Amino acid sequence: MIFNKIETDRVCIVIASLLLSVLILSANAERITTTVGTNNTDWSIARQSDSIKFDYSQYVQGSISPVEYRGRSLEPYHSSYEEVDVNDLRLRARTSARKGDYASEGLILLRADSANSSEFVLSIENGTFIGEFIEEWPAILRSSKSLRYSGQGINSLEYAGNNLDYAGSSLLYNNELSKDSGIDMLLTRMNATVRGISLSPNDTVLSAQFMPTKETYYSITTSSTGIADFKYGFFSPNAGLKKSIYPMASEGEERYYGDYNISRSIHMKSDFPRYEEEDDWISCCSAG
Repeated sequence: MIFNKIETDRVCIVIASLLLSVLILSANAERITTTVGTNNTDWSIARQSDSIKFDYSQYVQGSISPVEYRGRSLEPYHSSYEEVDVNDLRLRARTSARKGDYASEGLILLRADSANSSEFVLSIENGTFIGEFIEEWPAILRSSKSLRYSGQGINSLEYAGNNLDYAGSSLLYNNELSKDSGIDMLLTRMNATVRGISLSPNDTVLSAQFMPTKETYYSITTSSTGIADFKYGFFSPNAGLKKSIYPMASEGEERYYGDYNISRSIHMKSDFPRYEEEDDWISCCSAG
């Protein structure tokens, strides 16, 4: 068993008006690492989850301006970040701004359930082996963010990751910026399979598959006056044999310099059923 870090939202901000609400309930942490090693190649998987409920809301409006402290004027500056990581559902956001008018509003909702146990079954027959890792630790992560700024300069970055899939944006060097973004991510379950030859001294891993049943929505509407950079990646479940790395099935990047109005929406989904389907653990990615 290996402990894998979970980091919840933290915000540091000095500004005129601030409303903040946080609720965290957590129990039943589960963390596991499984490794299959041969003479030629190794395969491993590490997973962690908690039974957790986390709700966060924030509203800020004001002016980033100098502050007099002990006879000297402190330079006006705003900095904030949010970070969440539960069972490979990941959210990272960063904002930094200089003197100017600033307003933002944000919500984060996290639900995770680790009540079910994970299982790894290894079978060896006729010189071959098959290992199956079975996990049902469902989790859902939702986030929304609205931001308005006018001043000497602001940077705003956000990233959403769901079991190797990812999407995000970097809005840099903006004197005027508006942004409205939404993230919805669901993990229902995860299966992983490794196959290989078990005839010493030539035992080796022949194939590996990482198969989470998951769904991700990412949307953003922004008016940018600096650099706007957008990225996404959708992974392949079949690992490369030499380095046991799961390659991207689709990925892309766009970059804009100047004044732009941009709307962007991404939907990524994979489904690897193993058992008879039941009702969804929780409704994902719907409006509201």
